[in-house]
Amino acid sequence: MSFAQVLQTYMDALGRSDYVTIAGLFAADGKVRSPFLGEMAAEPFFDRLAQASETNVITPIDIFLSESGAPNAVAYFRYDWTVRDGTLISFKVMDLFHFAPESDQIKYLDIVYDTYPIRASHGNKYESPM
Repeated sequence: MSFAQVLQTYMDALGRSDYVTIAGLFAADGKVRSPFLGEMAAEPFFDRLAQASETNVITPIDIFLSESGAPNAVAYFRYDWTVRDGTLISFKVMDLFHFAPESDQIKYLDIVYDTYPIRASHGNKYESPM
């Protein structure tokens, strides 16, 4: 699969809340770096996302591929995320993908978005209320 196809598969699966497909795009030692959760192995990260999520609507904006030939790509999209308590959180995000050498498997995913508006209006939706 090309890097662009991997990113399209990722966004499609995220929109369907298909976290098994997403985890399958990662190398065995693949990691996610999230503004809310820090760095985690991919599978536990997507397990946490599944537990926190009710539905996802993904509106792709663009895919960017490295001009230097480096194994990097970026998916830019709008994420309309409905969490378990019914709250809708909408934001634009850039997911930066670094692929394993000579592979179409994701080694690192860096999730980049402004967390301040989300935290200020909605709190941390990965944590259960106490």
